Amino acid sequence: MGRIKIVWTGEGTYPYVTGGVSTWADILMHELKNIDFVLIPIQMHPYVKLKFDIPPNVVDIINVPLWGTEEPIEYIRKVEFSKIYEAKIKTQVDGNIEVLEPIIILVLEHIFRDKNDLDALGDALYDFYEYFHIYDYYETFRSEAIWNIYKEYILKHYEKTEEDIPTVFDMIEGLRYLYRFFISLLPTLPEAHIYHSSAAAFCGLSCVIAKKKYGSKFLLTEHGVYIREQYLAASRNQMPFRTKEFLMGLITLVSKLNFHFADIVSPVCNYNARWEKKWGVDEKKIHTIYNGIDTNIFKKFKVEKEEDRPTVVMVARIDPLKDIETFIKTAQLVAKEIPDVLFKLYGPIVDEKYYHHCQDLAKELNIEHNFLFAGLTNSPQSAYNEGDVIMLTSISEAFPFVVIEAMACEKVVISSDVGGTKEVLEGYGFVIRPKAYTEFAKKVIYILKNPDVALEMGMDARESILNGFTIEDMVENYGRLYKNLYNEFQEQKGQ
Repeated sequence: MGRIKIVWTGEGTYPYVTGGVSTWADILMHELKNIDFVLIPIQMHPYVKLKFDIPPNVVDIINVPLWGTEEPIEYIRKVEFSKIYEAKIKTQVDGNIEVLEPIIILVLEHIFRDKNDLDALGDALYDFYEYFHIYDYYETFRSEAIWNIYKEYILKHYEKTEEDIPTVFDMIEGLRYLYRFFISLLPTLPEAHIYHSSAAAFCGLSCVIAKKKYGSKFLLTEHGVYIREQYLAASRNQMPFRTKEFLMGLITLVSKLNFHFADIVSPVCNYNARWEKKWGVDEKKIHTIYNGIDTNIFKKFKVEKEEDRPTVVMVARIDPLKDIETFIKTAQLVAKEIPDVLFKLYGPIVDEKYYHHCQDLAKELNIEHNFLFAGLTNSPQSAYNEGDVIMLTSISEAFPFVVIEAMACEKVVISSDVGGTKEVLEGYGFVIRPKAYTEFAKKVIYILKNPDVALEMGMDARESILNGFTIEDMVENYGRLYKNLYNEFQEQKGQ
């Protein structure tokens, strides 16, 4: 068997952003040394820096910035401006934009649920991909012809439903979303045996195209349930209703495309599988693979503390999905019972506005003596070992690394009941309803006042991690899955 070639796609993650998905990807790249990887990371903008040491078996990185560019092709395909200029002239002279009309309309029909034919939509997106390897993307989307095709469909749709039509702002925003998010279809895709997407999101569209172009096998790993998290984000967003309706329709159809065309859907926990089945994924192609960690790094060891105080640690980015407010409210209740307790939050600031809101909440609750925003840590294992208790208060997770990492450090973890957390934590820690800070506080107080119980639970927690949640377990499972998909690819090619 020759070397397997895999194109890995991600969105707002590896190798430019830290976090659970990036940790998972970095482990796979480094451990599966006999596999060649090409990365296609979708980024917010092109001005990002690597956060990881890239292993030598990553043979190429094709960056796809969605914003921050005048000419997206210049960054994505790294072509000379003269070539871009030639494509612009060709588009203006004989762009043949009418061939895009059925594609645009079919996309809109799926956004508004007027049609449900994912096979036809996949074919249309492949034609879209091929078109923009001849004609200029920016020049096409700014044309009056595209606006008219889009506008006429929208107006007819709302006339038919007798609902209030979108405003001009709504319509401009909708076309802007199409323009920005379909930039993800612009890379010149390399031929490979397997395309592996880390989310049922726009990063998976390359996998659909490669399946049609090369017959590549499509593996989809769901960490968080992308569509669920997008609905949660939309519920907090104050955008106009029609704009939100369009955006969520677009995200829904992209998730459905991922699920429909994937050969294997590999959630990181059985909780995710429930959502995938709900969205129509055939149970036969669902194959759960749990995340794994290096238990030689994540283990119990002594950490020198600045102050000898009972300490509760949370490692999480400062983002509404992590519900930092519940962590702060828990701190207030625990401090009433244990006045010298210290709650430490380690993690990067992802949402500046939310960070300031959390700072204000801590001041309002008068717990500045008991609460510390500790910033980003490059040694989460040290952060866990600072804590007498580890907490996670997220309102949405898949199978969080922080839980299994902290358990491997022999810590009692108290987590919200989200994603697959219960699948690993139940019996070895505590699982609490999201936002139930009173219940969180009761368990924290119990563990801090009963160190013997904490010691025994911590040892049991590590033992459970050693029996199924190690790097070796995870890498072996993915290696086996890659080999199976490679063999299927060779069979369908008659080799």
